[in-house]
Amino acid sequence: MDVFGAMKVFVRVVESGSFTKAADVLQLPPPSVSRTVQVLEEHLGTRLLNRTTRKISITEDGQIYYERCVKVLGDVDDMEASLSSAKISPRGKIKVSLPALMANTIVIPALPEFLNAYPEIEVEMALTDRQIDIVEEGVDCVIRVGELADSGLIAKRIGSFTGVIVAAPSYLKKYGTPTTLDDLKNHIAVNYVSSTSGRVQAWDFMVDGKIESIYMKGQVALSDANCYLACGLAGLGIMKGSHYSLDRYTESGELCEILKDCLSPSRPVSILYPPNRHLSRKLRLFIDWITDVYARVPALQANH
Repeated sequence: MDVFGAMKVFVRVVESGSFTKAADVLQLPPPSVSRTVQVLEEHLGTRLLNRTTRKISITEDGQIYYERCVKVLGDVDDMEASLSSAKISPRGKIKVSLPALMANTIVIPALPEFLNAYPEIEVEMALTDRQIDIVEEGVDCVIRVGELADSGLIAKRIGSFTGVIVAAPSYLKKYGTPTTLDDLKNHIAVNYVSSTSGRVQAWDFMVDGKIESIYMKGQVALSDANCYLACGLAGLGIMKGSHYSLDRYTESGELCEILKDCLSPSRPVSILYPPNRHLSRKLRLFIDWITDVYARVPALQANH
């Protein structure tokens, strides 16, 4: 049997918690993945996984073998990475989860340079603001905005930004321009619904060194960032967003920046990945590239 290949399959099954999910990531038939682990157990003479109709769990021997597999696979990858790129070209799929607006605005425009440099790497993007289980969903890394909960993941700060308040000229012509936070009670907003809480998000501002949250009135609320932007451009209300996504519209005159003296708290941008997974060469290259791309965006360097 191909022990090295079976080790890769076993590691992916453990990390995804499912034969089916591992098969999706590996692009193999589920019965093939299950059979590979079974043959590996027969080869080792021990049970690595406990199986029930609903889930799998790792045995004590399986945990020991998993940890050694991760080390061996990492050592092999490091050995390959030490060879010249002329001999070893990184290949395979990288699956990254990130917000759709950030993908459209920052990552996708720069992506040709990465794919041209590494033509045998395939990048799959899961576009969502939702907090996902990175291991269960077979994702290699995630890009997230905001303070991070203790998830057990390795987090690398790649940027930060402050918010900006904007409105379409048509809105301001109809309703006037607010000049203070207190004026906002007389205005309507395009509200954004959090994918995590399912509730409309408050607008946070720094007032006398403390965060003050304001809930805006609105006739429209959305959970999609691109549609949120479209509503603001249509004059359906005031918007609160980020410089990196809105500067192009304020520069073109499609949106007008207002309340410039009302400061928002800085929000970090981070890339996260599991600590127990050996970092493949392709993933290390992708993380380094993403870090460089974000460093080139001035609007993402506020307080960074």
